[in-house]
Amino acid sequence: CYSFCTLLKQKTIEMSNPEQGKPVISEDGVTDLGEATPEEVDQNVIDEAVCGSQPAVENEASGIVIPESGPVRSADVDEFDTLVSLLRDPDVPLHKKTVSIKRIRMSLSREDNPPIKELLNIDGCLETLVECLQDSRDSTKQFESAWAITNIASGTSEDTNAVANSGAVKVFSKFILDTKGNPESCNEDIVEQAVWAIGNIVCDDVRHRNMVLEGEPELFPTLIDMCSYRRLKTSVRNNTTWTISNLLRGKPVPPREVVIAALPLLVGNVMTPPNDDILMDSLWALSYYTDREDSRISDVLDGYPDVLPKLCENLKNPNGRFLGAPLRIIAQIATSSSDDHTNKILQSGVLPLIYNLLKPGICDRDGIKKECCWLLSNITAESPDQIQQVIDGDLVDLLVYYVKNGRPQDRKEAIWALVNLAYTGTNDQIATILPFVKDLMEVFGRIRHETIQFVELISQLADTQNDKFFDILDRDDLLKLQSTVILLIDESGEDDAGNKWRAHCNKVIQVMEKYEQYQNGSIVPSN
Repeated sequence: CYSFCTLLKQKTIEMSNPEQGKPVISEDGVTDLGEATPEEVDQNVIDEAVCGSQPAVENEASGIVIPESGPVRSADVDEFDTLVSLLRDPDVPLHKKTVSIKRIRMSLSREDNPPIKELLNIDGCLETLVECLQDSRDSTKQFESAWAITNIASGTSEDTNAVANSGAVKVFSKFILDTKGNPESCNEDIVEQAVWAIGNIVCDDVRHRNMVLEGEPELFPTLIDMCSYRRLKTSVRNNTTWTISNLLRGKPVPPREVVIAALPLLVGNVMTPPNDDILMDSLWALSYYTDREDSRISDVLDGYPDVLPKLCENLKNPNGRFLGAPLRIIAQIATSSSDDHTNKILQSGVLPLIYNLLKPGICDRDGIKKECCWLLSNITAESPDQIQQVIDGDLVDLLVYYVKNGRPQDRKEAIWALVNLAYTGTNDQIATILPFVKDLMEVFGRIRHETIQFVELISQLADTQNDKFFDILDRDDLLKLQSTVILLIDESGEDDAGNKWRAHCNKVIQVMEKYEQYQNGSIVPSN
């Protein structure tokens, strides 16, 4: 499974427009946790809250001036130690502490290289911020603390782990849980930062995700409920959907009985999107939910039969914003062991849409061609009836094109689609590959990455199409293939990789023996 776009950690940064929410999300990027995947998109989600003017005097001990009014200045790194000390001092007035936290938060809100490490190097600073987060005497102080912690959680995995172990999750969860049944009474700005922080924490590591789902079992259903609170501002509902999406990410997948409750919300958002950001997050959440598990795929296809045509609609525009996630969902449905699931994809009319996306010069965004070829490789692994639809859709030619001309990731999936066709199809269907054998061998002469797939394909063609196949191929082609495999054996040595190559070398030898038999007239031609 390849994740070429996902919604990852986000930091809140300063903006001049307090009404601006999430920016447009690029799809040219990423991955499931714990798997090697292509690119990741680090998305900054933006919102601003303005702290009111604060009464202030000079702190004689530190020499730091707390302004009476006007803009508050971002803290310099060398001021962090003093500001944290102010927060810990019981004799410092509340308003000074609020401004001190805001100055720290502003420093952490820089777009480039926020000084998170410098702050965390101060012993106990995070615990101090969590204490300030719980100080209900001043909601602005709580908000600034929440914002600062959210931005710390948007840092490296080490930074996020520090937040996860600081006790902040329990406090953030309480802010969210307090919305239950009475959302109008909550402080929306604090709740939004709490949701945001949880989203940053859980997307970093499945251990953090599991800690939240297991340690706060009421949190997930509460987040789902929050999305239906129309009186909450749009940015809160946007960020809540994003956090739900992150709670579905990662391997191993979260328990089905826990996350299935999100399906009505997510499917509803896809069928009737409240806005583009919620649609994007809901699509990716569904892609995480349907990640190659038959029961979860059935939950979506059987429970919501109208969703598949809606997903296909998004594939009609090669330049559309909503392309990657629907394509991923459909490709994952094709991994199901159920022929019925794959038939539903084919009945939805997806193959002409895939043909259009695979046409050279159409939709060159990273990952799209590969995902299309991956989808086809799963269909060609199913049954001759389904393979015939791929052949009738003129998709074999395009698969060969991407073996010859595609990026390495495209080529890998395209050659597997042909290998699966050769192993699953009828003799007549396998024969559709024969016109391209010379082209494929020419590609093999230039690359070595897909040698195993080439050997498998050549071996199966020799078994099922012997006379036609050997009329096309000559001895030099087979010797070249054998020498490459022998070279790979020498490079791999005596380990498991070397044994794997030896097994494939034997397959090449068997093909060469059949070639000699055919040349000598001692092999029965295929029908």
